[in-house]
Amino acid sequence: MKKLTATRKEWIRGSLLLAAGILFGALIFSSSGNNGEARTEQHASGSGTHEHSSDTSAGTAQGEQTTYTCSMHPQVRQEEPGQCPICGMDLIPAEESEEGSEPAELKMTEEAVSLAEIQTSRVARKQATKQIRLTGKVKVDQRKVYVQPSHIPGRIEDLSVEFEGEYVEKDQPIATIYSPDLIAAQEELLEALRTNDSNPEMVEAARQKLRQWKLSQQQIEAIEQKGRVQEEMTIQADVSGIIHKQMVHEGDYVSKGTRLFKIAQIDRVWVLFDAYQNDIPFVDKGDRIEFTVSSLPGRTFNSRVTFVDPVMNEQSRVASIRAEARNVNGMLKPGMFAEGTLQAHLDERGKQLIVPKSAVMWTGERSVVYVRQPDQDKPVFRLRQVVLGPSLGDTYVIREGLSEGEKVVTHGTFAVDAAAQLADKPSMMNQKNERPKPPQQKGQQHSGHTHAQATGQQASGPQKSQMAGRENQPLTWPASEKGTYRDMVQAYLELKDQLVNDQEASEPAGRLLESLQAVEMDAFSGQAHMMWMELQNTLKENSRALTETQKIKQQRRHFIALSNGMITLVKKFKPPVDRLYIQFCPMADNDQGATWLSSEEQIRNPYFGDMMLTCGNIREEIEAEKP
Repeated sequence: MKKLTATRKEWIRGSLLLAAGILFGALIFSSSGNNGEARTEQHASGSGTHEHSSDTSAGTAQGEQTTYTCSMHPQVRQEEPGQCPICGMDLIPAEESEEGSEPAELKMTEEAVSLAEIQTSRVARKQATKQIRLTGKVKVDQRKVYVQPSHIPGRIEDLSVEFEGEYVEKDQPIATIYSPDLIAAQEELLEALRTNDSNPEMVEAARQKLRQWKLSQQQIEAIEQKGRVQEEMTIQADVSGIIHKQMVHEGDYVSKGTRLFKIAQIDRVWVLFDAYQNDIPFVDKGDRIEFTVSSLPGRTFNSRVTFVDPVMNEQSRVASIRAEARNVNGMLKPGMFAEGTLQAHLDERGKQLIVPKSAVMWTGERSVVYVRQPDQDKPVFRLRQVVLGPSLGDTYVIREGLSEGEKVVTHGTFAVDAAAQLADKPSMMNQKNERPKPPQQKGQQHSGHTHAQATGQQASGPQKSQMAGRENQPLTWPASEKGTYRDMVQAYLELKDQLVNDQEASEPAGRLLESLQAVEMDAFSGQAHMMWMELQNTLKENSRALTETQKIKQQRRHFIALSNGMITLVKKFKPPVDRLYIQFCPMADNDQGATWLSSEEQIRNPYFGDMMLTCGNIREEIEAEKP
């Protein structure tokens, strides 16, 4: 009983203490609140709205958090600083909301522009000069080729000329002929000479008959002096020159007028160049052309276009352009290969708007550029569709879409377009700005060789590679991946050879894809890391597309973009083999022209195969990095 009473007392005491504590706390907070209100009112009456502004600012700072993103992968968003899970770069604070900006404009940070090496060039109006590269051969001037006939019917007993190319002088013996008709004519002359006193007209008629057979006066006089018939008669050259073609052999029977030889004079020669149909409109008679021949290194020959063939070859789709050259000391041998350069001035509109090729992205249906917007505090870019004029080598003429003085992106165009796609802005492949699904980070693995394809990512179609506009500073391929790099290039070259042979190339394309997927991303660092990130998707997508179709026409289409990526790869990292050649066919890709890599100088066209096997020329030679 005493124990229960003590417990009850302790419970009552605890309850009272708790109630007192609650009451005391209420009093304190009530007093604090009243004092706060008084301070607020007093401050407000003395300082205006300053206190209200501070409360609002504090609330904003407390309620909002800074979002961090990657300058190269804006789809990455997180609330804490760190490194990008895709490329490993340090994250930077994301841009503030751009509610007032144009929906079609892309804003980038200065850091992103610097890291992506984005550079712009001002659109200028210049004299449009198109440099046309031509290949051809030295030929004999057809106007200086003489056909040496036989003026006497009979049998060729001996040929004094032993081979083609031999030089002969006029009146030099070139063949010996046995002719029964000539023997009979000689007998008539000798018989007429016996009655010369009584019938001189017969003698002159017999002599004239021999002259018609092109016997010289000396030969006729020799017959008269000897007084006997010559069974074999010598045929003499009518002109001086080289034996261009031999058309008879010893023992052949010939009639009067039969062709024996073609004799060519080569003091002047023709150089016949092949011009493709997209270059022909810019070539005119009288244009100056420079050419070289490989057998005479260091020598440059100057000439002018004297003839443009009005008819195109239906199979090769080329027309012949003729230039003439003086052949000093016979240096230019007919049959030599020649490489020429023609500067065509496009004068139909005077000076025209010119932009570098690296600024233009071509989707197959339209051409677009990115224009930097003027009078902006930060870099702002806007996509602009343009109408292209002629290609001038490394530049384009712009017919419509740009104005003089505007700035267009010339280096880093691919990076700008990728950022526009990820930001749901108008881009190369997203013309109507249809809202794509938000990119998912979960499927992107940096070193697992599988990147989730965000909507609007780089197209695998025929557009020209924009990564070639990077600076020409070579990068280092990781030593641990050298073997994979070599396998990659070897598979590409085998793929190219299959297309050259008009064979579908799914198997080597599969090996190329396996090599690409085997490359460890973690082995790269710095700029090499960024470049490989840009290249790998294009290479993988087009390799995969090649494996998924067995139609050669479609494979050749994907081979264009694949080759652009491979060329950028070996130019930036240097080839894993001794030497590679960049070769170009102006007829490929619907006459837009396309390039490919080859380990041999000899042209073997993968875009046309046997139909136009040797169409093309060498654009550049890339050597392996010296140890």
